[in-house]
Amino acid sequence: MTTLLSWTGVDTHGPASIYIASDSRISWGITNTWDVGRKVFSSKSRPEIFGYCGSVFFPIQILGQLTELIDSGMFFLDEEPFSEKLEKVRIAIENSYTNLPKSQKGSCRILYASRVGLKMRSSFHFAEITISTTAVISTEIALPEQSGIIASAGSGKAALRKWHEEWVGLPSKDPHQSGRTSRNVFSAFCDSLTAKDDPFSGGAPQLVGLYRNGAANNFGIIHNNKRFLNGLDVADINLMNNIEWRNSLFERCCGDSMQILNKAQRQPKLKGVKQP
Repeated sequence: MTTLLSWTGVDTHGPASIYIASDSRISWGITNTWDVGRKVFSSKSRPEIFGYCGSVFFPIQILGQLTELIDSGMFFLDEEPFSEKLEKVRIAIENSYTNLPKSQKGSCRILYASRVGLKMRSSFHFAEITISTTAVISTEIALPEQSGIIASAGSGKAALRKWHEEWVGLPSKDPHQSGRTSRNVFSAFCDSLTAKDDPFSGGAPQLVGLYRNGAANNFGIIHNNKRFLNGLDVADINLMNNIEWRNSLFERCCGDSMQILNKAQRQPKLKGVKQP
């Protein structure tokens, strides 16, 4: 299984960002694991992001194909309502899944987030697509009014909940600290992986997200003093800052130095949060 979650960041004007994160572990039982499996996907040209948990073979194939199709410009129309985009995605998944040999039809869940419009006139949307041997069902989910988790799934869900409660519970200990932020969700997620509470979740965090403007973002992650993208260890290469980098505290970092950017808002570990 895995740890998969989505959350939204909210400011005074409403939802300002939306994210999907996952771990990188693919498991064949408890002892056979591989910590370099890709589990999140993002469009390079449009505001569309995906993540999955459950059986691996089918979702990793269809989501790779879908994001390429979206990037081609042939799949979605400009300013298309989310309900219509969601149904197109569901039908494409269903048609592909129907052709899968029966012996290979496992169950899985796909999280899908999108944005319609630009800047202050934009709106974010979210849905879950449940795939089983009997049906492919999509369910649109309303976004919370505060920054927080929209959905979580996978075998690491309980561990994530435990660490999220640790972070969100901070206001009762220190009224000057806010427990409901995007940073706290992601930090709780990273702590749940570091604690190794779930044997089926592990490896580096993966993160994709949407802002009010522009295409989707595929974030590089600083984890254990190394750089990762989609679970892959990224060695020293050119143009490292062509993408945005975050650390486990959700701080914006330089891809070359792996240190927090000079003008980035610092997010030190909050007082009262235990070490994983």
